[in-house]
Amino acid sequence: MLEQLNLQLAFQDWAEPRGYDLAMTDDGNSFLSLETRNAWLGFEAAHGPFGQLPQGQQLYARIRKTSKYAHQTEKLFKVRVGKPPYDNFVVHGGPGGVYALRDVHFYVLVDGKPMKLT
Repeated sequence: MLEQLNLQLAFQDWAEPRGYDLAMTDDGNSFLSLETRNAWLGFEAAHGPFGQLPQGQQLYARIRKTSKYAHQTEKLFKVRVGKPPYDNFVVHGGPGGVYALRDVHFYVLVDGKPMKLT
């Protein structure tokens, strides 16, 4: 069940910026748009149990209340750690695009709840 929810959220993250209509039928079992339905079927085939889905946990971050970027959001957002485009901004993702390690707390989801990494 959790895998299916993660797959649906990943599809939404992929489809929304591409302009797909994510409106669902009243029962919530299908997309109203045939184009979106077909995109979902392809996404599900590629990333579902018989496709390629990354293993492991997604890393999330939340901006520290003491950070000068704290006004951007209080929510968790998906991140990756990689080569900094400048200075020590190695945390990629979120509303600002990149952050320094000092500006965020890291989390993973365990049973759907955030667990802070220390």
